[in-house]
Amino acid sequence: MSESGNSVSSSLTDMMASLMAIFVLLFVAAQNNRGAGIEANRAELIKQLQGKLTSAGIESANIRNDPRDPNSVLIILPDSSLFPIKSAQMYESGRRIARQVTPLIASIICPREQTFGIEQILIEGHTDSLREKGTTPVEGRKRNLVLSQQRAMAFVREGIDTLVAGAGPLDCFLPLVSATGRGQEQLLPDYPKDAAEQRRVVLRLRLGKEKADQARVQLERVKP
Repeated sequence: MSESGNSVSSSLTDMMASLMAIFVLLFVAAQNNRGAGIEANRAELIKQLQGKLTSAGIESANIRNDPRDPNSVLIILPDSSLFPIKSAQMYESGRRIARQVTPLIASIICPREQTFGIEQILIEGHTDSLREKGTTPVEGRKRNLVLSQQRAMAFVREGIDTLVAGAGPLDCFLPLVSATGRGQEQLLPDYPKDAAEQRRVVLRLRLGKEKADQARVQLERVKP
């Protein structure tokens, strides 16, 4: 190959390398912007939830992001205010919390297209590691799993009944909500396995990535 041909080939190689570098930089910038948009949207959601749910007796510290999932906002409800130990029958105080919290959340996230783009509201029941006397560890885990599922469903049922009675936007909220029992499978590492803090109901609000970006833009447009 002539010296001229080598020069052209070298120039093309350099140009392709430059284009690839530019593409990588643009991709990284786009990902950073998306991450910043989701973070800003999540922070705004937490702020609004804290502003409203304190009226239902929920501490602001129990409304926070999930460090393991950047698209989730958690509302943590101590089990002691909702259920007796080893029971899925709600206290009257627990029923009152569910009746207050559910329409307040619905008022923030509905209509979905115009606010935070919530794609799922997952009600999680969690237990400690205690088991009934005479049962094996495996039997204890099974019973805790069932109990946590029953508790999650009891909370959902109470909240849905409140919306059905006209306290909030049922058609928006109902397709999003589901209940699951975690049993003792996700124990908190900062507490003993049998501690009261392990017994909790967690409301997990998941933001869709694309919807979260759209919501961020809408929020920026309405800011003064």
